Amino acid sequence: MGPGMTDSTKRQVRNLLVFIAGVLLLYVLKACAVFVIPIVIAFFIFVFVNPLLSRMDRLKIPRLISTVLVMLLILVIFILFAYVFFLMVNMLIQPDGIPAYASKVQSFDRYLSDIIAPYLDEDPAGFSLLAFLDIDWYGVLMSSLTSISGKFIDVFSDALLVYVYLLFIILERQTLFPKLLEALPRGKAQRAGEMVARMNRQMSKYLQIKVVISLLTGLLFYFVSVLSGLDFALVWGVLSAILNFIPTIGSIVTTGAAIIMAIIQFSPDWSSVLLIAALFIMIEMILGNIIDPRLQGVQLNISPLVILVSLAVWGYIWGLAGMFLAVPLTSIIQIISANIPSLRPIAIMLSEGRDYRRRFERSKKRRKRFEEEDRDDSGIPEPVQDDDLE
Repeated sequence: MGPGMTDSTKRQVRNLLVFIAGVLLLYVLKACAVFVIPIVIAFFIFVFVNPLLSRMDRLKIPRLISTVLVMLLILVIFILFAYVFFLMVNMLIQPDGIPAYASKVQSFDRYLSDIIAPYLDEDPAGFSLLAFLDIDWYGVLMSSLTSISGKFIDVFSDALLVYVYLLFIILERQTLFPKLLEALPRGKAQRAGEMVARMNRQMSKYLQIKVVISLLTGLLFYFVSVLSGLDFALVWGVLSAILNFIPTIGSIVTTGAAIIMAIIQFSPDWSSVLLIAALFIMIEMILGNIIDPRLQGVQLNISPLVILVSLAVWGYIWGLAGMFLAVPLTSIIQIISANIPSLRPIAIMLSEGRDYRRRFERSKKRRKRFEEEDRDDSGIPEPVQDDDLE
């Protein structure tokens, strides 16, 4: 920057350059999503299993054995997840699955059409709500399920790529951090080490809490479906556990889909529908909208509004994978910004803001007290109170 520029101008130019660099980085991440997403997923899986590897190191277990055990554990989880997922898809495309619901949907359509037709000045005998909306729900649903099954090879290749990346990250976990510190200048090495340690600690806690709450949500959805007689109990359990990793939106999608299924299955028995809806909403309200955000805020200190915005941004950049990774990626941005003085305002705006609000309220009370003391010292008489007149 030119020597004649003021500090304010330099700061504005620096902020503009940071903004442009951020936009370019997001563009590169979107353009290179094919090979960047597997690396990012492998990194977060490593963060999740790193505490287990560290505990094995403290127990003096050889690194080769600990690496083999952890990779076998992850392989078993991958296989189990793939088995359950495709068992769920196969359950839906079987003759007693979605195809069996064609008649139930038509019956429900007839029921709703008889109610809505008078308000639309239509003849109830020839009116159909599905035909009026022009939605081929059966074709869309079956084609979606078939396309998911047809993408098995792509999913398998991506999972294999993630697995390979994870293996090399684990093998280099003892040398990656020292290399990072050695590559940085001596004055910045300590700060970088603290920043990486904080990211690892927060991401590990976040993933552990999220996995536990997601599994608990899936189990509760499954048992409620079984006890209430709602069809496809495995589907609702797996779907709620997976989509719970997407804050707010995932719970809305899962609960809404389960309630729609209950309406189609049990109507016009609205008591069963209301019971299932109340139980599902209660589960999501307690686990998804109260406990999870509270624990998330304590560990990550991210504003709920920022979480929703990050879902939109990362969903646009990386699609569904970006929505799953939105919260931990935003937390990493916050930590990096907090350790760079020029980017500290970004970290403040991303935070939940409780500490800043308390600080603002204290400063406001202090300023008010100073103003009252200044008025008293100025010699201006205080206003007469009603008690003084009496």
